[in-house]
Amino acid sequence: MNRITDVALFVADLQRSMAFYRDRLDLKLKRLDTGFAEFWMEGAVLALWEEGDVRRALDFDGAPRRGPHAMVAIRLESPAAVDAAYAELVARGVAFRSPPRTYPWHAHAAYFSDPDDNLWEIYCWTGAPRTV
Repeated sequence: MNRITDVALFVADLQRSMAFYRDRLDLKLKRLDTGFAEFWMEGAVLALWEEGDVRRALDFDGAPRRGPHAMVAIRLESPAAVDAAYAELVARGVAFRSPPRTYPWHAHAAYFSDPDDNLWEIYCWTGAPRTV
């Protein structure tokens, strides 16, 4: 139970989200089904599940959606790698919330959202994380 193999994001429009992940993030489609798509990622699968489809399949119809969607993080090896990934994604049309910067929690990071406001972080550690 300590290894994540798949991450599923709930999306409003599967085709729109597939275009974002394929064209902006350059991910390769693994599998496509009704209301569902999977993309290859190193070490895991990224799944997009159309929210209307999952709500019907799991009997959530009529229940209000609460809270933020999700955040997915990709750890890179250095601040330079974060900056380079940021520049490449901006060139592909990805809109970031701000340029990469070093945060007080010892991470050099940049954040962007997909078309359904799922938050993505590209980051690297820049020092020892705080301990409690």
